[in-house]
Order: sequence, then C-alpha cells, then structure tokens
Amino acid sequence: MKKRFFLFFLLFLSILTAIWVIFSNGNSLYANELSETSSNISLASLPGLKLSILTDKLVNAPGILILQLIIIMLVARLMGYLFQLIGQPMVIGEIVAGLLLGPSVLGSIAPGISAAIFPPASVDILQQFSQLGLIFFMFIIGMELDTQSFKKSANKAILISAASIVIPFISGIMLAYYLYPGFAIHKIRFTSFALFMGTTMSITAFPILARIVQERKLTKTEQGTMAISVAAIGDVVAWCVLAIVIAIVKAGGLSHSFLTIGLSFAYIAFMFLIIKPLMFRIGRVYASREAMSKPIVALVFLLMLLSSLITEVIGIHALFGAFMAGVVMPDNLSFKRVFMEKIEDVALVILLPLFFVATGLRTEIGLINTGHLWFICAVITLVAIVGKFGGTLIASKYAGLSWNHSLTLGVLMNAKGLMELIVLNIGYDLGILSPEIFAMLVIMALATTLITGPGLNLVNYFYPETGNGMPREKTYKIMLSFANPKMGSNLLNLANQMVSRKASETIFTALHISPRSDLSPDNARIFEKEGFAPIRRVAEDNKLALHTIYRNTNEISAEIINTCEREKPDFLIVGSARTIFSTDILGGILKRIIHESDCDVLIFNERNFNEIRSVLVVYFGNGDDYLFDYARILNHNSNRRFFAYHRGLENKDSANAFASSGIPLESVSGSILDTGFLQSLDLIIVSEENWKLLENKHNLPINYFPSLLIIHKSGVKNRLLKAYETDQ
Repeated sequence: MKKRFFLFFLLFLSILTAIWVIFSNGNSLYANELSETSSNISLASLPGLKLSILTDKLVNAPGILILQLIIIMLVARLMGYLFQLIGQPMVIGEIVAGLLLGPSVLGSIAPGISAAIFPPASVDILQQFSQLGLIFFMFIIGMELDTQSFKKSANKAILISAASIVIPFISGIMLAYYLYPGFAIHKIRFTSFALFMGTTMSITAFPILARIVQERKLTKTEQGTMAISVAAIGDVVAWCVLAIVIAIVKAGGLSHSFLTIGLSFAYIAFMFLIIKPLMFRIGRVYASREAMSKPIVALVFLLMLLSSLITEVIGIHALFGAFMAGVVMPDNLSFKRVFMEKIEDVALVILLPLFFVATGLRTEIGLINTGHLWFICAVITLVAIVGKFGGTLIASKYAGLSWNHSLTLGVLMNAKGLMELIVLNIGYDLGILSPEIFAMLVIMALATTLITGPGLNLVNYFYPETGNGMPREKTYKIMLSFANPKMGSNLLNLANQMVSRKASETIFTALHISPRSDLSPDNARIFEKEGFAPIRRVAEDNKLALHTIYRNTNEISAEIINTCEREKPDFLIVGSARTIFSTDILGGILKRIIHESDCDVLIFNERNFNEIRSVLVVYFGNGDDYLFDYARILNHNSNRRFFAYHRGLENKDSANAFASSGIPLESVSGSILDTGFLQSLDLIIVSEENWKLLENKHNLPINYFPSLLIIHKSGVKNRLLKAYETDQ
C-alpha cells in the first residue's frame, strides 16, 4: 500500500512539474508580443476602458436583468414590509414599489439613474418576464379557487355575487359615456371602451380578499365564508366577461366576435368535461409528494402552457388559459401543495414584482397635472367604490344579512389590488386605455385596496358583531403556543403531567402560528391540519379537552400577546427560542412575550422529555417563592422526587422556605453543574431571573442539562395556583 501511494505521489508531482514547464516556456514565447501590444494602451485610457467594459456587461442581458432583479426585489420587499407595519397587505407595498421605480417618482427625480437602470432596450425583456410571472400567478389563483363553492353556496352568495358584478359594470358603462369624448383613443370604438370600463369597475382581487380574510381572522366566520364564496364566483364570472370583451375588441365589433366567443365556450367546456376528470384521476393516484414523479410535474406545467397558448390563439388572453388550467387541477390538497411550493416562491417573490415595476414604468402620474384631471381621477375612484360597495350592500341586505355582515362584505369586495392591475395592463396592451386613463385607474386600484383595512375597522366600530366570543366552558385554561408541530405535542405532554386528575376540567388551548402573512387559503388549511396533527394525537390518547387556534402572520409575538389577552389563560407555555447569532434560549421573540403578556409565561427548553420522575427547584430567595407554587402543582404524583438548590441563603432561611413549601424537598449540596447529577433529572424549574444569574456566572453545560422550565411571574396570581393552594 505504501509503495503504491509513493508511486502515485511521484506521478502527481511529475504532472505538476510538466504543467509548470509548459507555462514557463509559453510565457517566454509570447512575452515580446504582449509587451508591444500593451505599449499602445495609455494609462489615461484605463479608467475609461474599465468603465466601458462594465457598462457593456450591464447593458447586455443578462447583466442589466440581474441588476434590475436585485433592485426590484430589495425595493419590493422593503415597501411590502413597511406597508405591513401600517396594517396593509404586502402586495400594496409591492405595487407602490413599482410606482417608485417608474417615471412617476424615480424617472422624475433622477431621470439619468432611471434610464441607466431601466434602459428602453431592457423594458421589453422585463415585460416578457413579467408576463411569464403572471401566467404562473394566474395558474395559482385558479388552483386556489374552491370550485365546490358553486355547489355549496346558497342562493344568498349567488345573488350577492351577481349584484356585485352587474351594478359596478353598469356604473362603469355610464362612466365611459362621460369619459369617452375627452380621454378615449380615437381608433377605439365606444362599445369596446365602455365594456372595458365596466369590467374594470366590477373586478375584485380574490387573492387580496382571501389574505385580508385570513389576517382579520374571519376565515371560519360567516362573513369570511360568504366573502370567499362571493369573490370566487365573481372572479370566474369577471374573467369570462373579460374574455368576451377582449374577443369583441380584437374582432372589431360584436358581430365579428361570435367565432371567438364560440371557440372560447368550446374551450371552457373541453377543460371542464375532458381535462378536469382526467386531472381528478391523476390527483387520486399521485396524491403524495413521494408519488409525484417528474413526468407528472412536466405534464401539469405543459397543460398550463398549452392552455395559455390556446386562449391566446383563440383571441382571448393567455392569462385566462393559465387561470382555467389552475381551476381544473385536482381538489386534492396534497397535489395542489406540491405545485404551489414549486411555483409560488419564484412566481411571487421574483417574477411578480417584475410585473409591478413594468406597470410602474407605464404609469405616469405626472400626466395628471391639472385640477380637472385630478377631479376626473377622484370621480373614477368614487364610482368604483360606490358601485361595488353599494351593489354588494343592497344585495346583502335584501338577502337578510345583518348590517355588520352586509357592510363587511361591501368593504371586502372593494379590494381590487393586483387583479385590477392585470386587467388594466391588458387594456393598455390592446390600445383601449390612454396613458392618462391608465394612470387614473392605477390610482383607483390602489385607493380601493388601501381603504379596505380602515373600512373594516369602521364597520366593527359602528356595528360591532356580538356573540362570536368563545364561552369559557371549562374552569381552568392553559395556553400552549408553538411553531414546530413536534414542540406542540411536547408542550401538551408537559402541561398534562403538570395538572392533577382533580384538575381534569382544565381546557388546553393550542396556538399554532405560521410565520407568513402571504399564505393562500389552501396552504393555510394544509399547514393548520399538519401543525395540529401531533398535538391532537396526544390529546386523544390522554382524553384531554383541546381547543386549537391557527394564525398566519409575521407579527408572531404580537399575535401571541393579543391571543393571551382574548383567551385569558391561567398561564402560557411556550418553547425556548434563540436568534441566529445568539445562544440565549430566552432570545428572539420571547423577550417581548415574557414582558408584555398579562399572565405567567413558562418557557420550556425540551431535552428528550418523556416522563417527570425527578424535579430540581433552583431557589435563590430573591422573590422566587412562586416556584414552590408550581412545584406543588407537580407534587400530585407521589412517585416524583423533588430536589432544591439554594445559593447565598442561611440554612435557617432555606429550611423555613422549604418547610413552608409543603413539598418533600431534598436539599442539594455542592454544585448543580455536576453532569452526573444533571443527567439523573427529568426537569429543572427555575425563575427567569435565576436563570440569567446562572448564565452570567457559570459557563452552563447546556448540552448536559435535562429539560428546563423557566418561569416568568406576571405579578398576578392565576386561578389555577389559587385552586391548588385551597386544595392543600
């Protein structure tokens, strides 16, 4: 073996030597020629040469496209985050980011920088990529639609949906009669202009509405269910109307569009009668990620692209084809989730912001430069709001809904957002909308979506909904909050072992939060089901009363604090947390939760936790007597052994504290950092202050610690502790 290694080493060394000899001889052969060439380049020309090379690399794709992507993603994420802070959907911030990067702001303030970042030669490429992003996005929207809502929806939903489309559509036609003489492009017939204006007034942004319903915690309420049903029906009808309008515009008149309309209906029938049953069978066979093979993935994407191509060839828009391809996908949530995960991140994070910027590059708010034009813009916005809100409100009241319910639906249906921008861009590409009207309608789309949140607040203020609160069916309540589903089952296991059988009337409230505010309704249902699956198994095995609450939001700590205020638990148990660059197990979002919650907070650092047999109470006598209260709760099991560690106290004080605790405590002598002793324990109870003292003084061997229960006292004694004191 050594001989072979030595021979291999000699061979490798010989190869390196040969390469060195070749390069040495080569450099000497070309040295004179290079020196002569280099002598013709002056030092003064080098900076210009470098700048020219850099400019050439950026102007030519993909250099400029990569630069644009970086800037667009940064600005879109920043604006989305800022708008989330003020309670607005992230997509509104991304739309505003597009306007900021367009001629309305950046082009006006720094035209040179704007021209350098978005040169005319690159705009067409940017728009083509944005169209690809829209195709993926409309495919997702089609998948998110619950087609069963057509069967499940009562006559109320159909009536409200019809009114929320017809009344705004008529108001849009009336508005077109007023706008046509002064703002329509001369070659566009009034019929085309009026039909398109009616369509723009009747659009509702289904994805925006669905996310607002989730953020407002209306998903499982009557208002939320009705809003989703009405929007789903309205979305399909509005896109079908838009397809007919596009067919009429491209054909040049109603009589010439019959062929296109006929082919469109034939295409829709083919998708529902042939493709949908086929996809249902495929979804039934390939129902899991494990079974999902690449040929099936390729088949679905091919169907999406072919559907888009067919609708484009027919004479309607490619986006309608992508939408229909999504609608006929199997209703199997697992099947949908696989494709949403494959598409959503790229489509929504990278490609869709390109569409916002492409829209921003087309939108010149500076064209609205007179009081008269701003008055027209205000009239358009007012007609859009009154038509949609009024139509929905009238139909809702006629259907017998309450004022709160009717007003809530009216406000929600007014959110136009992204879907309106898609429709406006189609109208701009078809030459129906002039730049002035396009800019006004973009402002209208933003305004109608921005007022949705404040509008809902006003409705709830003047017409509060009563009777939605959950009654306290049980005497005691322990709340568990977790992100990792496995941690949820561990928290419930701990909480179940803490309470005694005489406190079996306790209800356990589990709060699971997905740290995202942009989840689709389908994904939210999947994450809710998967997130609670482990904890529900523990509850069923132990016959525990479990109430679950699911939220998806970026404001995790605020959501936990607000839920505590609403639910009023006796105490809250959460898992430990730490930031990326810290080892503090009380770091991250826990700091705010600990100090702003109005109940005791128990932080559980789990280390192979199973059963509680031996417990250590770390007692320093600095106001941490409440630790014995929790030890008394645990003392309901006679097989448990309790140890107590004290520091800096006289033996008399320790003895008195231990005696008054009412627990058979064994005093620990020596250091608790002995790894052998630590590994013999199942749980350590310590106050937040004591844990910080131990951390500051000792280099804690956290890897050798058993499970930790770090307790922060709120200052208010909870009812569960009082009950145990009474029992004692």
